[in-house]
Amino acid sequence: MSPAGWRWPPPLSDWKCHDPIFAAGSHIRSPRHVTLTFSEALEPAFSGALLMDSDGRNFSGAPVKVDGSVMTLTPDRLAPGLYHVSWHAVGHDTHRTEGEISFIVVK
Repeated sequence: MSPAGWRWPPPLSDWKCHDPIFAAGSHIRSPRHVTLTFSEALEPAFSGALLMDSDGRNFSGAPVKVDGSVMTLTPDRLAPGLYHVSWHAVGHDTHRTEGEISFIVVK
């Protein structure tokens, strides 16, 4: 795992996925960034994500950045535990999709 960040391509119904760096349920160190990579450009005004712990507390940190086909969350340092990323994305074709992925932060 790169300490600089964690990347994961979400499974989209009719969009192509990129090569995953980590699978759902991965055990990783606290990431500086959580990056979701989509196969097409997103509409920033209609796309976003939340990073929450198992108690439902929001750890998303700075506002989610959407740049082309990449959505990036920049959380503060995460303590060991289970986290969930819940995302929604709208492409230029106005197709909306959403999903969730979980990962575990270890020391």
